Amino acid sequence: MIIHSASANIAQIFVIAKLNMNISSLLNKESVFAQTACTSKKCALEKISHIAGEKLNIDPQILFNRLIAREKIGSTGVGTGIAIPHVKIDSTLPATAVFIQCESAIDYDSYDGNKVDILFAIFVPEDRCKQYLSALSEISQKLLDKQFLRQLRNAKNNEMLCLLLEIK
Repeated sequence: MIIHSASANIAQIFVIAKLNMNISSLLNKESVFAQTACTSKKCALEKISHIAGEKLNIDPQILFNRLIAREKIGSTGVGTGIAIPHVKIDSTLPATAVFIQCESAIDYDSYDGNKVDILFAIFVPEDRCKQYLSALSEISQKLLDKQFLRQLRNAKNNEMLCLLLEIK
């Protein structure tokens, strides 16, 4: 079950699934970026698609098209400057994620009208939606912590972000 409701927010997402997959299993040091220059939602999604495309060894344009299609269903900007773009990928591919901290906040059509500076994108195989919900639940829970969110926003480099996200 994947959330497509326009009313979904971080707190609702947290309630949906018990954790059985953690964020660090989806991220690695090559998929976490601090102080990223993004000028628009499109630019951010293109960067995310490129990073994930390299990780998954597939055409980034395919991922970008899926992200854009998902955004047409409803914005993945969940509020408080956070976006969690997410799409299904082919079942033969591993689940993966990309984390971007934007240099400056960007317009994102978020539900609360605020600009976005933190993007956590999740790409999950069609046959592993429960794992997706678990990862989404974990990141959502962490992003509810105002101190943690402040630390993410203040991170000056990729290494600091990796430490905060507990990526080895």
